[in-house]
Amino acid sequence: MTHTTNAIHVLQENNIPYSIMEYPENGPVAASDVAKYFGFGDHADRLFKTLVTTDQRGGYYVFCLPGEKRLDLKKAAAFVGVKNLQMLKADVFEKLTGYVHGGCSPLGMKTPLPTILDTSAKNWDTIYVSGGRVGLLLEIAPHVLEHMVSAQYTDIVKETV
Repeated sequence: MTHTTNAIHVLQENNIPYSIMEYPENGPVAASDVAKYFGFGDHADRLFKTLVTTDQRGGYYVFCLPGEKRLDLKKAAAFVGVKNLQMLKADVFEKLTGYVHGGCSPLGMKTPLPTILDTSAKNWDTIYVSGGRVGLLLEIAPHVLEHMVSAQYTDIVKETV
C-alpha cells in the first residue's frame, strides 16, 4: 500500500509522469537483487541510489548513481569544488533530507540541495530512484529529474580495479 511521500507529492503537484514500484521493506537490499525482483536483472544500472555528503564546512551535496556502483568521493569533491567530502552522518541526515537512510529520494527533500546525477543516467529513457521510503521506487525520465532538482551531470562512479 503506497502512502504519499514528499517525492510523490512533488511529482503530483507538478503533473510529472511517473510510475511506482514497490517491494517488501524486508525484501531485497542490493540494487541487483531489487532488479531481479522486478524482472530486469540485466538492467540493474537503471536503479539509482541517492547519497548525501558534506564538506564539513556546512556544504551538503546529493549524488545519484547506479545502486551497485560506489561513489568516487574525490571525483565528486572536485566537481563541486571542495577539498573533500564525507558521507553525511545519520543524526543530520533525516533532519536535512526528511528521509531515512535507504529511503532517500532526490525529490522532495526538506532542504533543497545541489544534486549531481551520474552521466550513466543519460543511457536510459527512464531510471528508478527511491520514492521516499524503503521499498518504494519511482520510475522517472532522467531529464525530468534533472529539471525537478536542478541537477548537473558528471562521472561520479568509482572505477573498479
